[in-house]
Amino acid sequence: MRLRTRFVLLITLAALMPLALLGGVAIKVSTARIVAKVTEVQVRTADVLSDHVADWLDLQLQLIARQVSTLDYLATGQIPERSAFLRLVYSQNPAVQIAALVDSKGADMAPPMALKVAGTGALAGRDAIDAARLERFYADVAKVRRQTPPGRVGFGEPVVPAGRKAPVVVLVARLVGGATLGAELSLSPLVSRFSVPPESEEDLALLDSAQQLVLGDGSLVDAEALTALPEGLLEDVRYTLADGTKVLAASAPVAGTGWHVLVSEPLDSTSASARDIVEQTAYVMGVAALTSIILGLLVSRQITGPVLDLSKAALAVAEGHAGLRVESRPGGGELTELTHAFNFMSRRLDQNRLEIAAQRDEIEAFNRELQARVEQRTQQLRQAQDRLVRTARLAAVGEMGAGLAHELNNPLAGILGLTQVLVERASTKGEAGMLRSIEEQTQRCSEIVSRMQAFSRLDTGAPALDQKGWAVVDIGAVIEEVLGLMQGSFADRGVTLAWQLASGLRVRGDRGALGQAFTQLLTSLRSAAAPGSHLNVKGITQDRDVVIEFRLGGAPLRVGDDDWMASGMGFWTARQVLAAHGGQLDEPVFQPKIAPTDGRWAVRLPVA
Repeated sequence: MRLRTRFVLLITLAALMPLALLGGVAIKVSTARIVAKVTEVQVRTADVLSDHVADWLDLQLQLIARQVSTLDYLATGQIPERSAFLRLVYSQNPAVQIAALVDSKGADMAPPMALKVAGTGALAGRDAIDAARLERFYADVAKVRRQTPPGRVGFGEPVVPAGRKAPVVVLVARLVGGATLGAELSLSPLVSRFSVPPESEEDLALLDSAQQLVLGDGSLVDAEALTALPEGLLEDVRYTLADGTKVLAASAPVAGTGWHVLVSEPLDSTSASARDIVEQTAYVMGVAALTSIILGLLVSRQITGPVLDLSKAALAVAEGHAGLRVESRPGGGELTELTHAFNFMSRRLDQNRLEIAAQRDEIEAFNRELQARVEQRTQQLRQAQDRLVRTARLAAVGEMGAGLAHELNNPLAGILGLTQVLVERASTKGEAGMLRSIEEQTQRCSEIVSRMQAFSRLDTGAPALDQKGWAVVDIGAVIEEVLGLMQGSFADRGVTLAWQLASGLRVRGDRGALGQAFTQLLTSLRSAAAPGSHLNVKGITQDRDVVIEFRLGGAPLRVGDDDWMASGMGFWTARQVLAAHGGQLDEPVFQPKIAPTDGRWAVRLPVA
């Protein structure tokens, strides 16, 4: 990704993330407050409506009770007197649609009062009562009479007559002597209280004890969801209708009836303010994004211009144009300092190139001089080999390697000396080329012998381990240093290197020797790693030991290659150092002729 694009993206994200966070919090808080306010209003409305319905029903009951309280003689009175009483009940209460006086067997004690034809008579405006409705009225009176004690007034469940909108409820007054006054009471005076404007999404409903709709629109009523609700005043009632509409409601009971008032509205309607905030936030975020992009382009142009100039100049220097200078742009700052640093580097590279050329000439002259001093150099190598053999006494393998190196180096030195002499005496270029090839291979053999001498000792050029001078060493820090130094060589081989070392990995020993041991171990593991593999190093404290685990995997291990076979001396050196510190190296066992895909090596050292 280009630097300019990164600048624009970072500036845009820095501007939009706080706005998005603020918008989200505002939406959440506003939605919660709106729902709380709506719930409060719903509770108040439901409570007021339930009190109104209860007061209206109580008023009707008191009116009927007062009318019959002084007319106990009706049970023994004459029919004209009974009819006059029914007419009084019918005329004094506009909500009464039917009034009847029956005996204990349900027979009329006087003709019932009811309007036969709509719009006729002195009490026009009430419902016209047909035979079917009158028959149902008598059935409801008988049912409520059985549930009402003598001398008391009771009422039944509200129903909606066929062809009518307003529901009715049957009131029954048990009189002394077995007579019963029955009246069908219309709830039409309550209809207006449960009506809402057409543009309003609120729904007011009066429900009976079976959660059936009595008054109101009822479009937001779900009888099944409301059946499971507890009794009493309820707020923040939520349920979902069959069409997926989510409803927020409040419920209040109507005292003494088993009915309750439900005030509800769609939950989505409470989110209007939240949607406004979303729209405003989106608008502000859009403006902020556009502004951020413009600012990002302006800022990135000031930064990427000098960077591109430096990039082109660096490529030119890499091609050999040392000493190239880049003109700094006005404005100062870090980019100007970087330009000056680049110019200084380019100038120094040009100077170094001239110095290297001069040194190369000196080296060539020195090499020519060395060719004349072959015998002297051979004698110096023999003396160095003697010193190395005398100091390498740690193990039988080391002694054998030192002796073998001593025996091989003498003939190699002779071969090398004779070859170099023959090179000087060669008469043709072909002979000189072959002799130089022999010389190079002889020198390679000499280098191999030198490495064998180094491996025969615990640490090249260092004395034997002195346990008296041992101190507490943070082995985690030692390993991190070694890993940091070798990370580049692993990366060149295409191997991913990762480590996780716990704190407090302390052992007692020689820091230098331990670093050399882990270097030899990692060098050997690198020879087994194939491109695309990964080496994970993990250090923990287990019981009384510090355990360093090396797990190599991700690709087939190269345990059959020459590099791996040659790495055995590295493992041997590491084991010797670890054994001297009271530790050990655990190695995996590989099946022959099967290329393994992973391996685990573990180093154990006593905790200090």
